[in-house]
Amino acid sequence: MTPGDETPERRRHRRKQVHITVLLKVGVLLNGRGVAKDISPGGMRLVSSQIFKATTTIQAKDYEGSTMRVMVPTEGLTVNGVIAWVDLKKGEGALKVQSTSDDAKWAALTSTE
Repeated sequence: MTPGDETPERRRHRRKQVHITVLLKVGVLLNGRGVAKDISPGGMRLVSSQIFKATTTIQAKDYEGSTMRVMVPTEGLTVNGVIAWVDLKKGEGALKVQSTSDDAKWAALTSTE
């Protein structure tokens, strides 16, 4: 692959690389800590071995489409969304953002400028 053959970005919003500790809650029973690795106004990639772990009873497709609440304690911010994908081997997943507790804080946090 030559330098001019880069594939175009499919995402609507540019991602910002971060390392933010977050608290996660999926449904009623699953909750734990994790780290946001990259964020954009429309979503975030999360790493959490407590939530996204390989078990014998839950498969990746069981997570997809589930609602998730992500709390960012350092910002006093809560993000609500739907799980877009999960990689149980890496212990990570992505959240499609539906709403936030403070849209102005979220916009400032995800700003790439």
